[in-house]
Amino acid sequence: MQNILDTLFYQHSLTHTADPAALHRLATNTGMLKKGFNEWQRRRFLHIIDDKDLLAYNRANDSFVNGIRFGVLLMMEVFAETNPNS
Repeated sequence: MQNILDTLFYQHSLTHTADPAALHRLATNTGMLKKGFNEWQRRRFLHIIDDKDLLAYNRANDSFVNGIRFGVLLMMEVFAETNPNS
C-alpha cells in the first residue's frame, strides 16, 4: 500500500514531461553545470540539490499524512454527531 501511495503522491515531473522546451532547458543547465564546475564542486552541488529535494519530499509527505489523518478524524466526528445510535 505504501508503494502505491508513493507512486500516486510523488511522481517527478521531469521524467514525465513531453515539453521540448523543458527538456532543452534541462540539457542546457546540465551542460552549464559540467562546464562551469570542477568535479568536486559539481558533486557537492548535486548533493545539496538532493538534500533539498529530500527535505521537500519529507515535508510534503508529512503534510499528506497529516491531511489524511485530519480528514479521517473529521469524518469520524461528523459520523459520531449524525449517528443516532451513539
